[in-house]
Amino acid sequence: MTPFFKRGGKLLMLAPMAGFTNSPCRKIFRSFGANAVVSEFVYSRAVLSGSVRVLEKLALTPEERPAGIQIFGSDPAEMSEAAAKLEEELSPDFIDINFGCPAPAAVSAGAGAALLKNPKLMGRIAESVSRALRRIPCTAKVRSGWCPSDIVLPEAALILQDSGIQMLSIHGRTRAQGYSGDCDWRIIEECARILKIPVIGNGSVEKLDAKSLRDSPCAGFMIGRAALGNPWIFKRLRLRLDGGDESLSNPSPSERAALAVRYAELVCSGDFKGINENNLTYAKAQLMPFLKGAPGFKKLRTSILKISTLDELKELLCQYL
Repeated sequence: MTPFFKRGGKLLMLAPMAGFTNSPCRKIFRSFGANAVVSEFVYSRAVLSGSVRVLEKLALTPEERPAGIQIFGSDPAEMSEAAAKLEEELSPDFIDINFGCPAPAAVSAGAGAALLKNPKLMGRIAESVSRALRRIPCTAKVRSGWCPSDIVLPEAALILQDSGIQMLSIHGRTRAQGYSGDCDWRIIEECARILKIPVIGNGSVEKLDAKSLRDSPCAGFMIGRAALGNPWIFKRLRLRLDGGDESLSNPSPSERAALAVRYAELVCSGDFKGINENNLTYAKAQLMPFLKGAPGFKKLRTSILKISTLDELKELLCQYL
């Protein structure tokens, strides 16, 4: 079967985000126009631990696909074993390797953005994982470098391509930048022109105008923080690409409230194994971004924190419907 990233047209993907891109989130964003989604990242050792809970949290449903599972780690053998296990037990549409997360938990393990200091090891990891996968492609996500004085692209991108990576997502910021400052789209597009594999651009995509989106050599774009609580951004960007009226994608307060209810129902359903199905605390914290900016949000947020049942949440939010 042809991978989703080789079917033509500009892709719009949801970036993997720890604490956010769970199964209910992925379902919602797919329904709003994301062409593909990626799971929260998982440590290769956690996958190999044999924990049923880890695999349950990563499980994919038909509504989420095409969907990938992102793994991180620093040992090629562990990474390949974890990838093979995930392919066998969960059948994702692709395995994505994290070479860019700046979070201390990943960096302290010598993984994520820490690997930007060692492109050759990145290549060995990519080659090991690519060879371990039997039916699905291996993709990767990378940053431009460790710091402004240590930019590893496009050299590292070429290494990853030669190591078996079939699609590369590039965040145009360094690890030192985190999520602040300007995104370097020059280096993203330089890689897109040089590489033979599809390149997905990431970093303040929402700020790109229609011409920049259409003319970019990138095969598509990945949206992260700008999508939190805002799945409408995928419809907006698609309209921007196609020359449509973006105002048609602006949600009303009632639409925001209805989506928050839908999200809470998905989280609290028995189908979602990421948390205890009766635990509403997680859902309440997660749905806040869906409501942010709506009239009376501050008062609504205070009221949400006081409720103790899903029915109470529905009743409260129905005031906006």
